[in-house]
Amino acid sequence: MKVAVVDAGSNSFILLIAEKKDGKVNYLLDLSTIVGMGKMKCEEDGIFEKALKTIEKYLKISEEYDVSKRIIVGTEVFRKLPPKYFKKLSEKFDSARILSGKEEAELSYLSVADDEKIPIHSPLVMDIGGGSVEYSFKIEKGLISRSIPMGAIVLTEKYVRSYPVHDQLENAKKIIEKELSFLPQLPLVSIGGTGTTVASVLKGKPFSASLIHGIYISLDEIESLYRRVCSMSLNEISNLPGMEKGREKVIAAGMLILFESSKMSSNRGVYISVRGHRYAMAKKILESGI
Repeated sequence: MKVAVVDAGSNSFILLIAEKKDGKVNYLLDLSTIVGMGKMKCEEDGIFEKALKTIEKYLKISEEYDVSKRIIVGTEVFRKLPPKYFKKLSEKFDSARILSGKEEAELSYLSVADDEKIPIHSPLVMDIGGGSVEYSFKIEKGLISRSIPMGAIVLTEKYVRSYPVHDQLENAKKIIEKELSFLPQLPLVSIGGTGTTVASVLKGKPFSASLIHGIYISLDEIESLYRRVCSMSLNEISNLPGMEKGREKVIAAGMLILFESSKMSSNRGVYISVRGHRYAMAKKILESGI
């Protein structure tokens, strides 16, 4: 049995194709496309058209893989937009739903906790999205999940007026520090495009899951790259080896969130995971057989 799960986020749309074979779940494809739904001002600005074309491409790929079930889930941006947009995107899927921030964080945590390549017993899992940041961790009473509405697109649109960014995000830094005062002293694991892009840029190579999944990045490495990015023009950022095309405008804000979160964690750094809630959803569907 094969399933396709589309994660429709504020910045990226991601397609995961997985199958269960011989009692084991295998992940066959994990494809990301920058769409920028969180920046959409009206239907005429072209962003929703790009979203529809991305979905068409993903559905075609799903057909090529001969999947049994196609699922689409929306996150922060679709919790705010009128329902008609998600309804239009999900017309050809077998199942569709918009996750709450709590559900998104819980599923993200499960995707990391189930990963043998992340050597942490009790992680603090962070997912930096375009519209929000999700955190999840375990305590004695169970799993705690928090969704903070200050994603990379949100902070960029509020604080960044020109490039180089320089010190335009200084006021955002104060707000982030206040918002993150609840974070526990646990080893931090980052999922999502900000972390994987930072890891790729530090490696100086295009994104490769096998190259960056499970690696550790120190606080000093994050700070050094953040300062460097803040001093660069948009074109210079875009041309950095490993920079995901379409992410150059929001990477500084995303890195600031990554830095502040890492600073407050017990290991003062971060492990990078290429996983996310789509992995937990795919596994759950395949193991249930539904």
